[in-house]
Amino acid sequence: MSKAAADTLEKVSGEFESEVLADLEASRSDALARVESMRKETVEAVAKILETGVKQAESVKRQIIGAAELEARNSQLKSLERGVNEAFDLAQKQISSSSSSSYEKAILGLIEEGLGVIGPKAKIQCASKDRKVVAAAIKTLGSRAGATLDDNPVETMGGVVLVTPDGSIRFDNTFEARLERMRPTLRQEIAAILTGSA
Repeated sequence: MSKAAADTLEKVSGEFESEVLADLEASRSDALARVESMRKETVEAVAKILETGVKQAESVKRQIIGAAELEARNSQLKSLERGVNEAFDLAQKQISSSSSSSYEKAILGLIEEGLGVIGPKAKIQCASKDRKVVAAAIKTLGSRAGATLDDNPVETMGGVVLVTPDGSIRFDNTFEARLERMRPTLRQEIAAILTGSA
């Protein structure tokens, strides 16, 4: 081979090598760019997945806390209701075991309160067991009140029911009715004690 042919071959070979190396470098750069792009996309996707996971975890956490708070509130309300019921049971036991003089005073006070609502000419109803006590209280009131003892007994553990002469207005001043009217106040007081705000 002649020197000119060898030079030409070497020149062509060098150019070809340069072109191949340039193509390889371009392919390498393109591949690196694609890898970097995929890496960024992967990082973004992972970040989104993590963010979604964190949001879902926070949502689940709030639901769990909300359910626990609701359960605690329900438990507190049940305790409150038990406390109110126990207070009512205790009050009823104290009423049934009170001395006759304090019972008579209580009946007289209930009648006077009822007369203030209904008027002095009221008919007074009571339990059969309380007829003597109520009759004595009406007698004690004397001329201040024109109240009369009604022959119709009422079912109650104690106290009185006052009715206007024409029957249009009825004032229930039995122990049960008074306790029931006190229930909201009592519930608030017990709640204050249970929550420590009393």
